[in-house]
Amino acid sequence: MGKQLNKNSVINIGFYIGLGIKAINALVEFVGGCLMLTLSHERLNRVIHMIALPELREDPKDIVMNYFIGIGQNLSISSQHSVAIYLLLHGAIKLAVIGLLWKKIMWSYPLAMLVFGLFVAYETYIYMNSQSDLLLLTIIIDAAIIIMIFLESRRLKSETTNNG
Repeated sequence: MGKQLNKNSVINIGFYIGLGIKAINALVEFVGGCLMLTLSHERLNRVIHMIALPELREDPKDIVMNYFIGIGQNLSISSQHSVAIYLLLHGAIKLAVIGLLWKKIMWSYPLAMLVFGLFVAYETYIYMNSQSDLLLLTIIIDAAIIIMIFLESRRLKSETTNNG
């Protein structure tokens, strides 16, 4: 019979799954920011269409792909550069914080909660103006990650206290 998962194991597993998801998200943001900086506006729109159109042929009402098409059509060149820099910084900061958390460096847990909390505050501000469902989902995921960071930090502190 398999070993039953206890509360600490569930927290630990959830924490690392959440970190993995955020790491993938951060990497996509970073690469997306690089592409947005290096591609011309016209070429960026072609890439967006190349990715989105096959999906839209299968499901013309695909919310995510229609969203990306809309972004490409409404993005000015200066906005493209602003978004690129935001994505680069956002992705790089998240990757750095996630790397520290993955190594279980204790001082990084409060730092991570602060950083992700600031991201949630900014995302909430943007959401108030855009009402984007995709952004709302990001806010919910980031809030869940903050909770998992807090729980994992508490778990590690109690583990350290009990062992030392």
